Amino acid sequence: MMRKTVFGKFLLAAVVVLLPLADLSLIGGQALAQDDDEEGRRAPPAARSSQTLGRRVYTRINEVMELRDMEDYLGAMAVLDEVKEDYNRDRLNDREKFVMWQFYANLHQIQENYPAAIEAYEEMLSLPNLTQEQIEQTLFYLGSLYYVEESFSEAINYFSQYNDIALEPNDDVYFRIGTAHYQLEEYPESIPFILRNMEILRSKGEAIPKNTYDLLRALYFNVEDYEKAHQVLRESVVLYNEADDWVLLPAVLGQIERFTEQAQSYYVVDVLGHLDSDSQLINLAAQLYNNDYPYGCARIMERGMADGIIEEDEGNLAFLSTCYQIAREDAKAAPPLERAAAMSDDGEHYARLGRIYATMSEFEKCVEAFDNAFDKGDLDRPDQSYLSVARCYMELNRYDEGIEAARSARRDERSEDTANTWITVLTREKERYETLQRQRRELAEWFR
Repeated sequence: MMRKTVFGKFLLAAVVVLLPLADLSLIGGQALAQDDDEEGRRAPPAARSSQTLGRRVYTRINEVMELRDMEDYLGAMAVLDEVKEDYNRDRLNDREKFVMWQFYANLHQIQENYPAAIEAYEEMLSLPNLTQEQIEQTLFYLGSLYYVEESFSEAINYFSQYNDIALEPNDDVYFRIGTAHYQLEEYPESIPFILRNMEILRSKGEAIPKNTYDLLRALYFNVEDYEKAHQVLRESVVLYNEADDWVLLPAVLGQIERFTEQAQSYYVVDVLGHLDSDSQLINLAAQLYNNDYPYGCARIMERGMADGIIEEDEGNLAFLSTCYQIAREDAKAAPPLERAAAMSDDGEHYARLGRIYATMSEFEKCVEAFDNAFDKGDLDRPDQSYLSVARCYMELNRYDEGIEAARSARRDERSEDTANTWITVLTREKERYETLQRQRRELAEWFR
């Protein structure tokens, strides 16, 4: 998000660059009313123009500039105060008044006394007979200084007045009005000014700065227009190709529920090498999992753990195991789940591990896993775990233990019918197994 200090420093720099710091060319028009003719003889008095400087004011302003350039601001201010004495006696014409206040504003700005500079500019604005250029510049400086002072409503007021009279649209003014509304959290009001700023820049064939795209995207986020935020982000990615934009792109796609594109963009971002945090890699893995690519999910999780980016905690190990299990890679699913189960406070992971071993026909490990599950306890459905281990006992020809497990499952009425079926099956299998064993012994004795 944009911060006031960032924009404040930006605007302050812009204001300082545009200040009238040079020579008397800033005064414009006829700088001095000539008092002598070409041969040094005193000319007859001429009518004073409202757009010229008399010799006295001209000389004082020149002294002010010299002292200012030597950074003797107190001295410059003292000389300027002499001019102000004539102002107080109403001895200055319109142009001289304007120049006097202009230099007061200039000196105050150099010394970062912005409230005093604002007062000087407001005095300038109240003068009669101002030119179009003078009014535009004064309104611009007032808006800029109020912005630096974080008086954003006043900044908007003066910038808006500038827009009302400006002969040419100023992209910078539109940007500043937009950012002022942003600082006031008036997000809907800010958007049209930022768009206008971009429109003017495009019409002039100028590049739009990256921070403008960032601001517009933030504004669309704040008004929850995620489709437009996505459009701005895509354009920013194409133009600037910055890692932060690439990383943000999948999140925005998820916000507008374009999940397939989200998964694809996560993959591209990873290939580009921009994913370097655990949350980013886990999000990528989750997207692959949700888009029916569990093996890719497992590989991302495994790589992140191997690189030391993803922590090998209970949740991440269990998720890695799930990805492999859904991908039908049970042999790879078991080791991380064993580690997760050892970390867990309950027996759920062990119960799931037991089912994986049963699928792999690793029945001894199946029984061991379920024993650990029952020891840790706190199972959501212990009845189902008893039924699962009963099957493993049957495969190991441990029928009595299987029957006992089925009887434990029968205590939950939800599994009562299934448990009775298992008890019947286990009892018959036990009888069949014992019959076969007896026949083998009798045959062995017959051929002895």
